[in-house]
Amino acid sequence: MKRTIKTQLLISFIGLSVIILGAFSWITLTLMETHFADYIEERYDSELARYTSNLESLFSKDKSWENHSQEIGIIGQNALQNSIILRVYDENDMLLWEPSPYETKNTHMMMDHSNQMQHMRRMMPSVENNVVQTQVPLLHDGEEVGRVEIQSMGALTYTIHDALFISDMRKSLVIVALISLLIAFFFALLVAKKVSSPIVAIQNFTKEISKGRYPELALKQTGIQEIDSLMTSVKDFSNQLQRQQEIRNRLSSDIAHEIRTPLTTLKGNIEAMIDGVWEVTEERLLLCHNEVNRIARLIGQIDQINELESHETVLEKTRFDLMELLQQVVNAFQPLFREKDIHYTITGDALYIVADCDKINQVATNLLANALKFTPPAGKIEIHTYKEKQKAFFEIKDTGQGIPPEEVNQIFERFYMAEPSRNKNISGQGIGLSIVKGIIQAHQGQIAVKSEYGKGTSFLISLPLTQ
Repeated sequence: MKRTIKTQLLISFIGLSVIILGAFSWITLTLMETHFADYIEERYDSELARYTSNLESLFSKDKSWENHSQEIGIIGQNALQNSIILRVYDENDMLLWEPSPYETKNTHMMMDHSNQMQHMRRMMPSVENNVVQTQVPLLHDGEEVGRVEIQSMGALTYTIHDALFISDMRKSLVIVALISLLIAFFFALLVAKKVSSPIVAIQNFTKEISKGRYPELALKQTGIQEIDSLMTSVKDFSNQLQRQQEIRNRLSSDIAHEIRTPLTTLKGNIEAMIDGVWEVTEERLLLCHNEVNRIARLIGQIDQINELESHETVLEKTRFDLMELLQQVVNAFQPLFREKDIHYTITGDALYIVADCDKINQVATNLLANALKFTPPAGKIEIHTYKEKQKAFFEIKDTGQGIPPEEVNQIFERFYMAEPSRNKNISGQGIGLSIVKGIIQAHQGQIAVKSEYGKGTSFLISLPLTQ
């Protein structure tokens, strides 16, 4: 069953909290009981040592057990009050003192049936309640002068206060664990909500995009790096899709206009010649031929972009002088330079590269045509070549109108054209730079653009010297 990210985060956080709190409580309780048991055992041993020490002190008075029967009895009676049965023997293993059968039976019954014992068993069921019997030698100057036999209940080494302490600690740990778990639940709820809310919003946002709508993603920064980065990426993606949609809408209009104009001219000329209004002449046929070529060039450019983007184009590489190629392209444009009174310079030394000469010619032609198109009369165009780090560079720089900063990163997009209102006197389909980029990338090269709006633009192309 699929779960929401909020539910998944909540379950994971609560599960982790339960494991951590449970492990912490168990370790704490185990360590506490272990150390407390060691403490009780030390206390019990200390109490037994006190009895043996008192008995040994009696013998040390006159180095004999004679005349100490009453005092030994007092020590034994004190032990009975603490539910401990003592039997004292001399060095010859003769019994010196033991409680009466009645006192022994009564002590056993008291240990087994007292309210304290029953209560302790309920509070500490894990503590063994068997009779513990030990024998301790009685010494004087390092020599054994007797022994004492001790009987007690193991559980009775814990007093009622000890048992209550252990029980209260258990209850406290349970309460603390439950409170911590409750706090962890609310904290997990807040975290899950903080993490899931922007993701849900992004999900709804992308659903709107899939329907062709581009709403505004109005979300505050969460402070979580990955989510904020995702939000920024989704916003950029939405803006890019919206721009592409605008480009496609404009493309439909531009392509329709570019095809409609020559078709209208063709239709008018052909109908006039068919109707006999115009005489069929070489000049009119040449005009119709030019319009057909105009449509063919537009379709050819679109096909070329498709080939470049699908990596189906085949490069016919040869070794040639890049400087010589650029000079040939510039020579072809000289009539247009003179017509617009454009001043140009071409600088650099011979630079041999291995590439598709026709494709690089097309790159230079498209870039130079763009520079000529957007450079006003009496402007200047500079072409420069150089070599650096096993790469060939050539730059075409103009003093034209430049590119607005917000459009610099979009000029290489297919069919992208600057705002028509700024370029209403400049024709084009927004295909040339897309072709240029595709050709350069096919050669494993790079193209960069720098532009200052109102002052000019510079295109820098880098190509590997050998491929």
